Amino acid sequence: MKTFSLSKNERIKEKKIFDQLFKSGKTVLLKNNSLKIIYLTEKSDKTCVKIAVGISKKVGNSVWRNRLKRLIRNSYRLNKLNLIEMAKQKRMRIYILFSPINLNQSSSPKLKYFEIENQVVSLLESVRKKLDSFS
Repeated sequence: MKTFSLSKNERIKEKKIFDQLFKSGKTVLLKNNSLKIIYLTEKSDKTCVKIAVGISKKVGNSVWRNRLKRLIRNSYRLNKLNLIEMAKQKRMRIYILFSPINLNQSSSPKLKYFEIENQVVSLLESVRKKLDSFS
């Protein structure tokens, strides 16, 4: 696995996993954040961290939604190492779904990378802390 890539093996594609995320996943919201994370963990000898980005059509046009998805994926890609190391140490699989809450095209027509990255990093850090306490 390349360090700063986001391969197909690191993306959630199965409907079964999406259903599990929505049914029994835990949600992380931080104050003043426009993004949320739904995550699910399971013990396994084969460790992995997989992500997906889910954005409704109601939040903006396709150009805006695709830019938001690119920014979220890029922010995750550059800041994923701590989470992957923890998954290896604890021998678990982690599935993460990123989704916007108060973020839409009318409220923020020009998305800035550093704003999205700060939110993604803080959400990943809070997930890591919750999983650290989880034994």
